[in-house]
Amino acid sequence: MEEMVKEKVEEKKTKSEKKTTTKRRNYKKELEKALEENKILKEQMIRLAAEFDNYKKRIERERASQVDTIKAELIKELLPVIDDLERSVEIGKEKKDFDSLLEGISLVYKNFMKTLQAQGLKPLESVGKKFDPEKHDALMQVEVKGQKPDMVVDEHIKGYKFKDRIIRHAKVIVSK
Repeated sequence: MEEMVKEKVEEKKTKSEKKTTTKRRNYKKELEKALEENKILKEQMIRLAAEFDNYKKRIERERASQVDTIKAELIKELLPVIDDLERSVEIGKEKKDFDSLLEGISLVYKNFMKTLQAQGLKPLESVGKKFDPEKHDALMQVEVKGQKPDMVVDEHIKGYKFKDRIIRHAKVIVSK
């Protein structure tokens, strides 16, 4: 009987050891599987990080190229103004005629402003308008008879707007 008990105890031990060994093998397989998945995910993450870095660099190059293209287009549109200025200088040297030179410079100015306005530049109209701190910088206030207070009476430096954004405030004199 003792032997039977020993056999049963041994049998139970063996079954328990087998279960433990099986559990260990299962855990080991799961760990190996998780480690392999981790390795694959790390590789994917490294690839994605490299692809994103390359994407950022490509976008920066494209943006710089676009800026250069825009600058080149603007300069190309301003070349006729340079041509007109060069002609004006040559005529001024030859004729020494102030009226002709003034007329030439006026034409160059008109062409120049036309080119800039085609790009979206607009001068701000200030004189006779109510002072607006969003558009004007007041240089001084003066007493003007018959003029309402806070009205722009003189413009020292013209202000400009590019599309819908003020790029330079007008420097003005305002009535008290």
